[in-house]
Amino acid sequence: MSSVDVTIHQINTAVTAVVLFISIINFIFGGIGLIFNVLIFTRPSLRGEPCSLYFLFSTFFNLFFIFVIVPVRIVSEGFNMDLANFNLVICKTELFTFYIARTIPCWLIAFACADRYFKSSATINIRQISSYKIAKIAIGIIIIAIIILYSHMLIFYNISYVYDQFGNLTPACYGQKGIYRTFIAFWAMILYSLCPSLLMLLFGCLTLNNLHQHRKVIPMVPQNNHTIRRTDTQLSRMLAFQVLVIVISTLPFSIYRLYASFTISIPKDSLRLAKENLAYEIASMLTQFAHSTSFYLYTLTGSAFRKEFFKIIRQHRHQNRIGFTKAQDEIHQISMMPTHR
Repeated sequence: MSSVDVTIHQINTAVTAVVLFISIINFIFGGIGLIFNVLIFTRPSLRGEPCSLYFLFSTFFNLFFIFVIVPVRIVSEGFNMDLANFNLVICKTELFTFYIARTIPCWLIAFACADRYFKSSATINIRQISSYKIAKIAIGIIIIAIIILYSHMLIFYNISYVYDQFGNLTPACYGQKGIYRTFIAFWAMILYSLCPSLLMLLFGCLTLNNLHQHRKVIPMVPQNNHTIRRTDTQLSRMLAFQVLVIVISTLPFSIYRLYASFTISIPKDSLRLAKENLAYEIASMLTQFAHSTSFYLYTLTGSAFRKEFFKIIRQHRHQNRIGFTKAQDEIHQISMMPTHR
């Protein structure tokens, strides 16, 4: 075995091990965190906030990503089993569903940024756009629009033979060769990372501008309701850190997709294929953090979120303590009952 073959084998082995490790970590800790997100964003103190509704529905789609997409990736990488590479129906529906599930949460966070801008405006007509009813309508429009915008994948995705990281010709689920592969790379970059990220940054800057112009944001509630104003501030801070993670996590993957589409017709040796696979896996793994880390970001940056989390923990401990005490009392009563022999 030549030194090049040894290098290729080392790269591919390392990639598989790292992908499996990070995917399992994201599956366990991401899943636990997202379940807590659902419990917290449905609490009375946060449930009525439009921004919380965006966070909640974003969490639902992230749960699908963690509990469906990540396990499929673990099976594919760890056991080299991906039915999408051998069955056309699974190929089309799997990739279509996965693209939708990854994209919608980013747009929901972008609209949450827009909601923060509307709510921080000094103009009452603009502030009124930030409402629970409008948030529900916007979420429905986002879901339907993303499904329509990706619907062409059901037509143009097929199983074709490509060279894998070992230099072997294998079946894989890809878009049709030619212009469509370049189009889908641009399309995914625009919908998944570029447009949502730009909107997040735009509305984030506009919100900061509103806050600088008005030291005290004009709320939609009476001035003496300090709790709601404080909740708004905490939600804005949580949102800012979520935006930062999404931008950092999604852009490298989109850039790689563009590179792959532009170089698909260039002959590549096994070493280059292994290096490109390494770059792809790193970029792809980064996207997982955009979908799995929200709970930990919110806990670190939002005191209102953190308080609700601790309330849930205390209530659970209290219920367990009551249940344990009742069980002890029942055992004690049974032990005190007279026995008849």
